[in-house]
Amino acid sequence: MNLNFCPTSNLLRLFLLGTPSLLNGELSPNFQLSWPTPNPAFAQGMGYSAFLQKTGPDKAFSSGAFGCVRNNGYKFHEGLDLFPVKRDSSGRAIDSIYAAIDGIIVYVNDIAGHSAYGKYVVLEHDGVKPMLYSLYGHLASIDPTVKKGMPIKVAQKIGKMGNSASYRIPLNRSHLHFEIGLRLTDKFQSWYNTKKFVSPNRHGNYSGFNLVGIDPLPFYAKYRSKAFRTPLDYLNSLPQEAKIRIKTKKIPDFAKRYPELCDFSPENKIWNGWECIFGPYGLPIKLQQTGNCKEDESSIQIISYDISQHDRKCRRLVENKKGKLVPGEQLKVYLELMFGVHLE
Repeated sequence: MNLNFCPTSNLLRLFLLGTPSLLNGELSPNFQLSWPTPNPAFAQGMGYSAFLQKTGPDKAFSSGAFGCVRNNGYKFHEGLDLFPVKRDSSGRAIDSIYAAIDGIIVYVNDIAGHSAYGKYVVLEHDGVKPMLYSLYGHLASIDPTVKKGMPIKVAQKIGKMGNSASYRIPLNRSHLHFEIGLRLTDKFQSWYNTKKFVSPNRHGNYSGFNLVGIDPLPFYAKYRSKAFRTPLDYLNSLPQEAKIRIKTKKIPDFAKRYPELCDFSPENKIWNGWECIFGPYGLPIKLQQTGNCKEDESSIQIISYDISQHDRKCRRLVENKKGKLVPGEQLKVYLELMFGVHLE
């Protein structure tokens, strides 16, 4: 792999994270992962305080992590907030931001006020299975060479860290908001139109609503320890939090985009729905065509769920309403986006 474009800090970061070569006695695919900022703290095994930007001076560093970490655990954070290691004389962050994986630039938003992410870039990592997406938000500037449709290499510069957003982020809390995960639908605008939101969708299929994240920290940690060969291996290792049956003969574009996450019925076997397995916080990790949907049952059935998710203050996938198990609010959104159904 040609790394001539990488500054020394990028080479160090790639070296510290490691590039899996031999796993379980077999040659691994060419999957390389880079930390998106110059800070080597995570790769060196340091704790949250060495790389996460907390949401305020009296908040824990974990408020910059992934999960139910905001508003005393009641608000979900889809990615990581990573603080700068260098600032100029005015206190402005000057860290460069780098691509996590080889890919293609599929979206560039260069108007800060158009998104809570501020100026942001989305990459599609079409060389891995399943195809991943990464998002880099709150940028001060986007590199002038970064254009939609352009291929990009792992650890290639994307822009500069900043504090851009549609709301005020103090200069001293400049950071990178970093997400990595899956895209739910090709028809996001159609879903958005049914919701009658006040603000227009300016971002097509690359709105944050349409991207469902994995927790980057265990993903990077297990990569560093050579615990998986491909992202698919990693997704297959995640715990299952809910199994939902959807009565429909529609093949969602999610299944077409991610056939490696699907079990399709043989051509000679009749099927009338899908059984969907969701991992942590609603990440879709498996879709299976099924012929088990009954005529007299509702279109959505809870097949099973991990009861421990009830201990969370946010993103409960399954809820009990008036003695009936139903999908939680965020899971309803994911099902609507994936299958084009409207759920009350």
